[in-house]
Amino acid sequence: MEQIIELIKSAKSAVILPHISADADAVASCQAMRCVLMNMGIPSVICAEESIEKRLDFISNEVVLYGDELPQYDTCIVLDCGDMGRIGKRASLLETADKVINIDHHKTNDGFGDASLVVPDASATGEILYVLFKAMDIDINREIAGYLYTAICSDTGGFAYSNVSSETFMIAADLVSYDINHAEISRMLFDCVDIDEELLKAELVKRIKSYYDGKVRMVSVTNEFAKSFNLTPKYIEGTVDIPRRIRGTQIAASLKEITGGIRVSLRSNGDADVSKVALQFGGGGHTKAAGCTIATDDISKAEELIAKACGGEIQ
Repeated sequence: MEQIIELIKSAKSAVILPHISADADAVASCQAMRCVLMNMGIPSVICAEESIEKRLDFISNEVVLYGDELPQYDTCIVLDCGDMGRIGKRASLLETADKVINIDHHKTNDGFGDASLVVPDASATGEILYVLFKAMDIDINREIAGYLYTAICSDTGGFAYSNVSSETFMIAADLVSYDINHAEISRMLFDCVDIDEELLKAELVKRIKSYYDGKVRMVSVTNEFAKSFNLTPKYIEGTVDIPRRIRGTQIAASLKEITGGIRVSLRSNGDADVSKVALQFGGGGHTKAAGCTIATDDISKAEELIAKACGGEIQ
């Protein structure tokens, strides 16, 4: 951690990168880091691969898209990115930086960059940043606290997942003390969806596919199907929870057509390690939550591959 702190303090300017298809932990962590750097007098910008999904509008201000003109920077800070492949086209930004800092909580992270802080036991990258900022004697204000709480709340499913520790609760309690609107943050993360997306999810319940006596269940969203609901698959979130909630499911999967292949999200309800499934297809993640992209435009083929791989992990 000391090396990370020294590199941050010596930075003259920075570009901050979340992973592709950035989720709330990634976006909110980037916003928290940007606030801290700006307060330190270090000009900073967040650069995303593509537009941030609509549901995260409440935390996605000040984000520049890759391809837009970037200000000068000497330091590149990569947050919540399990491997280099999750950086996407922005990998070129690492090559032009004098220093690359990698902060993450995915156990599949190989420690890329000039300095890395990878804590697999942390519930979220936001939790790691809280500890880092405290070690740096950063004056955490209400805005920064709100971003950190959002990151942690999101990646713990509202503090419902097994990745929550006693330290997670203590950190969350401290962040709430900064007078953040934690109830509104929770509502925006979990209870605020467009009617079209909700109607699509209702239809997906009828389309759940079961394998291995229901121990593996999955749903798939094609471009054509999503279009019938005026939606784009890439930005439809939470579909993996549809099969995950079904009694008896050990591994849940959701598949979506995206540019370049089929995006797969995996969740484990039991002892199965879904990161091992994701790794078979060049992905990664956590024991209970992981993901990968299969390079095919045949979603039926992707379903077969994922079902077979999941079958090797169920009990």
